[in-house]
Amino acid sequence: MKLEKRTEKLNAIRARHLVPGNMFGKSIDSVSVQADLKDIMEAIKTYGHNMTFKVTLDGAVHNVYFKNVQTHILKPNDVIHFDLHRVSETETISAQIPIVILGKEAFFQSRAYAQQGIQSLQAEYTVGHGISNVEVDISALEVGDAIYVKDLTVDAAITLKDDPDTLIVAIKESASAEEPETADVAEPIDTEEENSDETAE
Repeated sequence: MKLEKRTEKLNAIRARHLVPGNMFGKSIDSVSVQADLKDIMEAIKTYGHNMTFKVTLDGAVHNVYFKNVQTHILKPNDVIHFDLHRVSETETISAQIPIVILGKEAFFQSRAYAQQGIQSLQAEYTVGHGISNVEVDISALEVGDAIYVKDLTVDAAITLKDDPDTLIVAIKESASAEEPETADVAEPIDTEEENSDETAE
């Protein structure tokens, strides 16, 4: 993806369908940049927020990943600002990798459901080995089955930092409908005894 140094005002940049942003890292000062909106959207679609990719700025090539992407509050697909974190070839990246559960529809017509434990994984990896998400297919599971961090298979260059016994997802059975509570039955009143008491008065 090609970057340009930002020199114009924000309104002028956005009028040309460009997106303002910043690029920063350990070995460089923060640089105000801009990029074509289409290029930004394509990069987000391809690399997500965790995978590294290459950008060019003034003829130099940099390895970066999206540190932050800001979108319009009413238009989620309209990117209005981005931050790129520049990394070296030997740098280790730490990131939260989203978990995507596949196959939930297999339980739509049954009494079973998927109970997800965590939403993302803490991972470390070197440049060029990141992943945008971890997909977990549960379509073949049955009630009582579960998947833990230790059951996941990822690229050898990626290290998962979560406890291996952390639950990812478990298949549970919906509780049976509770029986309606039985209303308390009032004890019958002995009307004859009550009437005799009134007469005595």
